[in-house]
Amino acid sequence: MARPQRSEEITQRIIDLIIERALPPGAPMPTELSLMQDIGVSRNSVREAIKALQALGIVEIRHGYGTFVGRAGSAALQTWLLFRTRTRGDDLSRLRDLLEVREIIETELTRRVAEQHSPQLIPRLEKCVDRMRVEGPDSVAADREFHDLISAEAGFDLARELTGLFWEVYRAAESELGCDLPTAASTADRHQPILDALILRDPLAAATAVHKHFEEVRRRTHARPYGSLAVGDQV
Repeated sequence: MARPQRSEEITQRIIDLIIERALPPGAPMPTELSLMQDIGVSRNSVREAIKALQALGIVEIRHGYGTFVGRAGSAALQTWLLFRTRTRGDDLSRLRDLLEVREIIETELTRRVAEQHSPQLIPRLEKCVDRMRVEGPDSVAADREFHDLISAEAGFDLARELTGLFWEVYRAAESELGCDLPTAASTADRHQPILDALILRDPLAAATAVHKHFEEVRRRTHARPYGSLAVGDQV
């Protein structure tokens, strides 16, 4: 029973070394021999830890070149979230929990953007809403871009990555449950009030519009039994 704990300790120690030495993404990792000496463990223990870090995106193994510091993207977290939301039971409660968390983040981001945003934002969002109204895969892409533009404008990189991750996880989870696609027009209509509030630079109206947007999504999920959530319900 002690081995998993020891493995986790070694993995954490390697992470600490990366941070302590301020190694940026793409920088070569210390050699196996160096890690063995610094941490005081065997070669097999180092290799096991490196594989665990590779799965998290913290290190990148380039065959024939060596091991480098990774960019630690959201892929590992996405896998975990997908597992959580795909677990059956509680009448889609976990999928709805995901929507709740995303609503909390996006409400605040949108409120801040309503207070101050660049002149380029509104025309870009208007183009997204126009694209949403046209049936086809680009309507979905425009939906995703609409939310990403607002998150990017807010200027918080982590929040932007999380909102994008939650959007992708929701789409992936619902695709396993769904049936009919919503109309492109209804997708655009759900986003228009948010755009209108941003045009008016009204933080309260923006927050209210985001809440209403997510409330409509929750209403649809509550109205359907498990297994009948529409594939194309866009958020």
